[in-house]
Amino acid sequence: MLQKRYKTVIKVFICGFVLLQGTNNLFAQQQLTLAESKELALKNNNRIGKAKEDVIATQSDKLIADVAGRPKLDASATAFYFGEPLNTMLPEYGFAPMVSVTQPIYTGGKIKYGKQMAETNIQMSNAQQRLVEDEVLLATETAYWLLVQAKEEIKLEQQVKKQLASHYTFLNNQFGAGLIYKNDVLRAKVLQNENEARLQAAENKLILAKRRLSQLIGMEAPTGIDVADTLSTGDFSNQGILQNTDAVRPEIDLAANAVKIGELTKSMLKADLKPTVGLALNGVAAFGKEGINFGDPTKKHMLTYFGMLSVNIPVFDWGSKREKVKQQEATIRSAEYGLKELKSQINVEVEQATLNLQLQTKNIDLMQASLTEADENLKLSNDRFKAGTITGEDVLIAETLWQRAYSNMLDAKVRYKIAEAVYRKAIGQIK
Repeated sequence: MLQKRYKTVIKVFICGFVLLQGTNNLFAQQQLTLAESKELALKNNNRIGKAKEDVIATQSDKLIADVAGRPKLDASATAFYFGEPLNTMLPEYGFAPMVSVTQPIYTGGKIKYGKQMAETNIQMSNAQQRLVEDEVLLATETAYWLLVQAKEEIKLEQQVKKQLASHYTFLNNQFGAGLIYKNDVLRAKVLQNENEARLQAAENKLILAKRRLSQLIGMEAPTGIDVADTLSTGDFSNQGILQNTDAVRPEIDLAANAVKIGELTKSMLKADLKPTVGLALNGVAAFGKEGINFGDPTKKHMLTYFGMLSVNIPVFDWGSKREKVKQQEATIRSAEYGLKELKSQINVEVEQATLNLQLQTKNIDLMQASLTEADENLKLSNDRFKAGTITGEDVLIAETLWQRAYSNMLDAKVRYKIAEAVYRKAIGQIK
């Protein structure tokens, strides 16, 4: 009876283990589409997270700037004790709380310009976030298609491995029968070794591609990443992609806002040349020994208030403040030149991305034609070899040409997909 229970427990354990393994494999085999990968990158990428926090920080700066012109209320308290001989002239001990209200009346426009600068900084941080998102999405698309390519290359090399193994066996049997020379067998072995090296390189490429994609989308386990797309399916035509539209790039917003910040900084420097006026109201209470009330020495407490109006007028500083204004004007002109240059560079970048996308489209057509011809050549070579009209070397050459044509086709398709992503980033539509 006990032995039967042990067997039952073992069976349950084995079934549970198999079920757990199946569940793990299910999650491990979960495939990501390109859209899902980009969505995960926008949600989990560290660079994007940092950019979002920078936006929050600038929003806090805006809130601080908005209250700069409002009254400020402060409270303080002081306790004191005087020994001899000061206690003969002043109250020996006491406690004095104080409340003060300060209000800037005129600052030469600094408060207004500060608010405008804070608002512009928010716009710049938003543009910086969009720029980071565009860069991360481009890197994600690139990593995604490189991962697809690595998987396809492994399949290719595994297929070539089977073909070479079959061909090697056939040639070795032919050599054993004395029908061919040994050098045909050796050539086949060399190709097998080269295939093994390429297969190992493709597997390493797959590992690195998974690690890169996992880093971009914020997943901790790169081995669990897989992609749904293949290079045998999908649209590799640029129809509907190329557009005659102006590039909407966050870099332009950044540069334009940099000019705006320069103008506001210039206004702030000019405000330093103007007087400032401030008002302060203070209420004071005092509690302690007799004499603490200067109006009535018999009382042990006192309540009073006072106000202050401060006016600060810049008179003479050897022209340093005016020179700072001139310096800022040069900085603004420099930023304007930078904006013009950036727009010119972006136009060139868009044109370059357009031409490259068109080139990659043509390359796919050429590589497809080469693959079709190489495939037909390999079939004819195998038929002629079996008929005894060509040697094994000719078949090996045909297999090498087919492998190279197939590999070039994979590479052309990946280059097209990356060129497409680069083009969409160039015109500001990577999302």
